[in-house]
Amino acid sequence: MERSVFPTTQATWLITHMGEAVSEAERLQHAASVRHALMARYAEPLAVFVRGSSLARLGEPAEIVNGFFALRLSDDQTVELFITRYLASGMPLRRWLMNGILFYGQGLSRDQDRARARDTTLPKGAWSSVQAEVPTAEDAFDQACALALVREATARAQAQLSDEGRARDFEIFRRHAVEGKPYAQFARELDRTEAQCAGSTRLVAQRVTEHLAELLREEGIAEEDLEAELRRLRAALQETRRG
Repeated sequence: MERSVFPTTQATWLITHMGEAVSEAERLQHAASVRHALMARYAEPLAVFVRGSSLARLGEPAEIVNGFFALRLSDDQTVELFITRYLASGMPLRRWLMNGILFYGQGLSRDQDRARARDTTLPKGAWSSVQAEVPTAEDAFDQACALALVREATARAQAQLSDEGRARDFEIFRRHAVEGKPYAQFARELDRTEAQCAGSTRLVAQRVTEHLAELLREEGIAEEDLEAELRRLRAALQETRRG
């Protein structure tokens, strides 16, 4: 099955035009779009992952994540290489990024060892403890990714409904599903019956689910695995709420 690429338009363009004579300005623009989209979605989840593992001993989580992106996505050529290797990996994008920042951390550790000789940031054997701590950090990463994906899917649904002239449906959804208000509290204000409000909430929830599935396809999740992945994301969100 053909895999989707994230972000679909810009990344596919880069791969398709690899080696072709295209405008440098155009290549840089597309690479910048890919870089921005990746960082917007994954910078915070990756920082959560770093914070929960021994990678945090190497520096501030946000600085480590920024350094990782700066190294891997510095220009159009590194973006092309990143996307090519991601496609070849067969992994969902978030797993590819998590593994990538682990390897980046190993490089940071080696650099610090060489620079500080005996006075290293990580005591002998400390790097191996990253592996022991990864399951906990990975759970936190999954929860942060789930939140990021749901927020992006919700924003896409809101924009779509606004374009369709159905902004009020999203407002009903926001008040009920996000703020937890009963329909009776605001239905009359929005000139809707409670039954109509319930219908609006179902409509928006369906749109959010559709956009979430679209985001998962962009991550490289196979069609036959979508339902299982959606269930896993919902479970991760439940854990976030319990926390």
